[in-house]
Amino acid sequence: MTGAFRRWPGLLMSAYFALVVFFLLFPILIVIPISFVDAQFLTFPPESYSLRWYRRYFTDPDFVDATLLSLWVAFAATAVATVCGTLGALVLTRTRFSGKGAIYSLLLSPIIVPGIIFGLGLYVFFAELDLLGDSLALVMAHACLGLPFSILIVSATLEHFDVTLERAARVSGAGPIRTFFHVTLPAIRPAVFAAAVFGFFISFDDLVLALFVMGRQYTLPVRIWQDLRFEIDPTVAAAASLLILLTSIGIAAGGMLQLKARKRLEGTP
Repeated sequence: MTGAFRRWPGLLMSAYFALVVFFLLFPILIVIPISFVDAQFLTFPPESYSLRWYRRYFTDPDFVDATLLSLWVAFAATAVATVCGTLGALVLTRTRFSGKGAIYSLLLSPIIVPGIIFGLGLYVFFAELDLLGDSLALVMAHACLGLPFSILIVSATLEHFDVTLERAARVSGAGPIRTFFHVTLPAIRPAVFAAAVFGFFISFDDLVLALFVMGRQYTLPVRIWQDLRFEIDPTVAAAASLLILLTSIGIAAGGMLQLKARKRLEGTP
């Protein structure tokens, strides 16, 4: 009786975890099948299957333009966030100065502050600069959103990095820049790539900031959201399914790269 009673908390926790996972994955289980429906309207379960809505997605100028804009913004924001985040993580892990904790908290604030509050603040800021509707504004906004993830991922890897390698390079005559590019960066490269992957898909999937900043220019998530508001078109399900697939692959790849970086620095195979 005692052993069975002790197992109850673990069983309840496992059941709760399974329920939460099912709740989170249930929309995916619906969206992907209806993207193959061979009908004019969304129906579940589909009576017949077809790729017509995927063909329409790749031939519809509105969806193509929105996808290209999302890709351009995501690549640009990822480049800015990854470079700034890597350098910021290096400074935060290698130096000591007053106010370091406050600066660290400030850099992580975009993932702490609710998205709608962050978006409203950016809306006011870019309105003052007359940048609303400019894709450059969205690049800067998404770079701010991806920066905390770059700092967290790279900082976690640098904490396990053997600083004696850097010291040995400096003693041998290498300057700080050469030491970084020839010693530090090769060791943390998987973590930097992981940060870039996370930053890319955070930008590519964003809806809230794009709604505040972009005005009448539509990224892919905004295009999907607009179509859901005004019409029910299975093309939306096809676009959403592709977005889910790409995001899942990207996040899994980012997680594997981060794990590889940690094992590499710890010396485990």
